[in-house]
Amino acid sequence: MIALVNVWYQHRVEGPAEEAQSQLGELSARVHESLEGALVVKALGQADGEVARVAETAARLRQAKVRTATMRADFEALLDGLPALTNVLLVALGARRVASGAVTVGDVSGFVYLYGLLVWPLRMIGFLLGDIPRSLAGWDRVQGLLAQPMEPDPLVGAVAPPPGQGVELRGVSFAYETGRPVLDGVDLSVPDGATIALVGRTGAGKSTLVQVIAGVLAPDRGTVAVLAGPRRLVFQDAFLFAGTIADNVGLWRPLPAGEPERSLRLAAADFVHDLPDGAATVVGERGVSLSGGQRQRVAMARALASQPSLLVLDDVTSALDPTTEAVVLANLRAEVGGATTILVASRPSTIALADRVAYMEDGRVVAEGEHADLLVAQPGYRALVEAYARDRDGTTSNDRDAAAAASGPVGRRG
Repeated sequence: MIALVNVWYQHRVEGPAEEAQSQLGELSARVHESLEGALVVKALGQADGEVARVAETAARLRQAKVRTATMRADFEALLDGLPALTNVLLVALGARRVASGAVTVGDVSGFVYLYGLLVWPLRMIGFLLGDIPRSLAGWDRVQGLLAQPMEPDPLVGAVAPPPGQGVELRGVSFAYETGRPVLDGVDLSVPDGATIALVGRTGAGKSTLVQVIAGVLAPDRGTVAVLAGPRRLVFQDAFLFAGTIADNVGLWRPLPAGEPERSLRLAAADFVHDLPDGAATVVGERGVSLSGGQRQRVAMARALASQPSLLVLDDVTSALDPTTEAVVLANLRAEVGGATTILVASRPSTIALADRVAYMEDGRVVAEGEHADLLVAQPGYRALVEAYARDRDGTTSNDRDAAAAASGPVGRRG
C-alpha cells in the first residue's frame, strides 16, 4: 500500500515540483536583475512597476509551493495513517481469532509487536521516496545546465603571428546569433609594439573585435594570431570586485614591489591618495563607492600591473574629463611603448595616441592608415571626426588642442 501511495504521489507532485523549481530560478534572476539595476529603476521612476514584476513572479512561486506542500501533507498523512489503521485492523482480527480459539493472546501480541518494529522503517522508506520528485526536479535543472554546450577556450591552441607582427587576423567572422554576423571577414595586422586605433560608428563591431583579439570570444571562422604573453582587455564598463583598491589592481596575486603604485600612477588614479585608507580602501560591490571615471582608472591600472604584451582598451577614457584623459594618454604614450596596443577610440585625443587607424564599417575593416590619409580617402571616417569636432566646439581649449593634434600626422609618438 505504501508503494502504491508513493507512485500516486510522484505522479501528482512531479509537475508542481518542476514548476516550483522553475519559478524559484526565475524569481532569483529577477531579484538579482532588480538589485543590479536599482539605480536605473529609481532614476526612471519605475520602482512600483519593478516591485509589481517581482511580486507577480513571487506569487507564481508561492502558488507552486503551496500546491507542492498540500500534496506533500496528504502524502505524509497517508504514511502516518496507514500503519495506524493497520494496527487497529490487526487488533480487531486478532481478537476474533482469539475468540474462535485459533490463536492465543500471546500470538496476537507478538504479531502486533513485530509489526510495530516494521512501521518505522516503512515510514522512513516512504519519506525517502516522497523526496524523489523534488530531487528529480532539481536534478533535471542541473543536468539541463550541464548539457548546454560550452564554448571552447579561445586561448587553447593559439597560433603565433608572422615575425614582426603582434596581432594578425585573417578572415575573422563572428556572430552572436546565427545569420547575423557582427564581424564579417576581418583582416588586420598590427606590428609588434605598435598602437592602432579602431574607429567606427556604433554597431560597427569594434568591441566584439577587441574581445576576439583578447581571447574572450572565439571566432566562428578565420584565424587570430597573437604573440605569446599576457593579454589584458579593459572594458568601457569597468568592473571592480568588492575588495580594496590594491586587491582590484593585483587581483589578489603577488606583484613586484612598487608595481601597484606605478600602475595607479600610469592610470592617473591620483584620487587614491585622498581616500581615507589609500589603496587599502574598500570600494564596495562593483566599486559602488567610486565614480565611473575612477573605476575606469582602477581597471586600467589592473591591466597595466601585469605588464602585458598585448593591451586592448575598449574606449576606456569615455568617463574621463579632458584633463585627466590627456594625462592618462600621455602616460600610456611614454611608458607602455613595448606592448602591442589596440584602442577602441572615438575622441580625436585618443586617436592621436595611435600609430595607425583602422576604420570599421558593418563588421569589416574597410580602411587602414594614418589619420590624415583616412580623412581624405574615407568619407565615413571624415564624417565621424567632423561630427565629433562639431559636438565639441563649445568645450575647453584642451579638447580643441587634442582634436588639432589628432588631425595632424599620426604615428610620430613621443
